[in-house]
Amino acid sequence: MRPGSHKTKKDMDGTHKIKWTLYISLASMFIFVSVTEVGPFSSMKRLYSSYEPDFRHKYVIVFDGGSTGTRIHVFTFVNNSSSGRLALENEYFEEVKPGLSNYAHKPQSAANSVLHLLDKAKDLVPPSQWDETPVALKATAGLRLLPSTLSDSILNAISEAFRGSPFLTDEESVGVLDGEDEGLYAWYTLNFLLGRLNEASHSVVSLDLGGGSTQITFTPVELDSFIRTPKDYIVLKKIQNKTMPVYTHSYLGLGLMAARVSILHLSSENSVSLKNDETKFRSSCIHPHTKHTWRHDMKDYIVKGRKDEKYGFQECYNKAVEFLGDMVDKPEELRRRDVYALSYYYDRSRDLGLIDSESGHTSVGDIMKACKDACSLKKPKEPLLCLDCSYISALLHHGLGLPERKEILLAKRIDGIETSWGLGAAFNLLR
Repeated sequence: MRPGSHKTKKDMDGTHKIKWTLYISLASMFIFVSVTEVGPFSSMKRLYSSYEPDFRHKYVIVFDGGSTGTRIHVFTFVNNSSSGRLALENEYFEEVKPGLSNYAHKPQSAANSVLHLLDKAKDLVPPSQWDETPVALKATAGLRLLPSTLSDSILNAISEAFRGSPFLTDEESVGVLDGEDEGLYAWYTLNFLLGRLNEASHSVVSLDLGGGSTQITFTPVELDSFIRTPKDYIVLKKIQNKTMPVYTHSYLGLGLMAARVSILHLSSENSVSLKNDETKFRSSCIHPHTKHTWRHDMKDYIVKGRKDEKYGFQECYNKAVEFLGDMVDKPEELRRRDVYALSYYYDRSRDLGLIDSESGHTSVGDIMKACKDACSLKKPKEPLLCLDCSYISALLHHGLGLPERKEILLAKRIDGIETSWGLGAAFNLLR
């Protein structure tokens, strides 16, 4: 027998005991907390008995006050009288631009843009059900980035407009959506439409890239995820009458439009403020012969290529990596889970020619290769596409640590329903 072999075995046994003790402790902690946890989806599909039985349809109106536009979702549900459950029938969707944050000094104009969309809801919901149809507006990163005095004035104007409408409102109908809830609602929408909510291990990962922020949400099943995850990233939620640990985190300032501004600063020889609302950049992420004006958050950004013609995917990708640094957590479990990428992930993948329908699949490496090709065009049709796809490549590969071979599923709609957080919020209103 090899000297020290008994000691090694004991050490191994001890290590296993420690690991199992940690695992049991973690499990006990979750079980203990789950006793008092009440999640937003605990009654997701139940029809309340207070509704009249002859109301076969039920409607919910949700406004998404995004950084680049305001969207209305009017969801129609059908009551299954035999089971007492609601089934989603369809969705009406429309968007107006610009986003609410562009009305920072014109709150009434912001309210008017919302009322224009609310009028469409009156055509879709029977008048007899107006006073029982909840309406809510939740603003996202665009308003989160504004000073509270400005965002509050916009929200107050919209609240006043809602109170004058015939639909059901309360004091919580209008507000700023917490970033974690934004990620959770989008994750719920996605998994509901895919029919993958029953088991945590069967659910998919949601990567949502908005204009001002980005969210990562999934149900962890590997012990390593619980051990290595930063504090407060995992929360307990009651979903489909089951309590599940959910990893969800929102990164404010890492949305596509916000990242554009940051990367333009990093990749430019210098930036020149021409006026209070106008800035000029010469960036290595912009083709040398391109001049383009882009308006964002009430400011004009005049972007040009650098005089030294230092331009291309690698140059821009490196600046995106520099911008991201170590800000983004890298859950290793994502490498082994089905990953869906939403919003601007989908839009830019379509711009790159990687997909040509409402859903499809690609890989991190394919996105990087297509981006390299887009950055090599002598006469690019989309002046900011090289910048955008370089950032997306860096976010997926460097930020989240996904290997180039990792498959990414992309979806704008599933069965005709938008893959946004709106449906998750609608279910929450039905509690």
